[in-house]
Amino acid sequence: MAKRDEHVAALTAQQRQASVAVLEALSETGWDQPTPCEGWTVAHLAAHLSMSFRVGMPAVILAMLRERGSFDRAADRLARRDVARMDHVELVAALRDNITTAWSPPGGDLVDALCHDVVHGLDLTDGLGLPATATEEHLDIVLRTIESRNRMAYFGADLAGHALQASDLDFRIGEGDTVVLPATVIVMILTARESVYDHLEE
Repeated sequence: MAKRDEHVAALTAQQRQASVAVLEALSETGWDQPTPCEGWTVAHLAAHLSMSFRVGMPAVILAMLRERGSFDRAADRLARRDVARMDHVELVAALRDNITTAWSPPGGDLVDALCHDVVHGLDLTDGLGLPATATEEHLDIVLRTIESRNRMAYFGADLAGHALQASDLDFRIGEGDTVVLPATVIVMILTARESVYDHLEE
């Protein structure tokens, strides 16, 4: 593995470890808290975070066929199935046992895998009202990956004629009137968890 890949893998493991720590500290009511992922509680999110390590490609393809080719709807179907059949201890263990497991999404690479863990880590802490576990380096990589790989189009994010400037990182995206926000919030906007309109001064 190249040195760059080793570093990205280490950052991914760091994020997974942080998410495991959050899940391990949850009360029973915490598992039912809603997250920025529409329709998902913390339990659904936990199931999704370990899906790639537990669910084989044939099962994913079958779920996609049932959902007319949509990976997002297939992931939702699988998350709901797994929450129904796995208890909270099992959900945590599934992620903990794979903290250092290398994985890349279909058509993606280790950086995409890191982004997946970081963004869902933000979903987790945001849903629970906790401080973000992502480091500045995590956030910087995610933001620059979203920008360079045009991930905004995938998520359907719209800056509505504004530029977003990170208050805590050297990052700027978009054109127009500048809105200064923390990097965590910019990630949430660029992945359509939040809207830029939520942060405009009245």
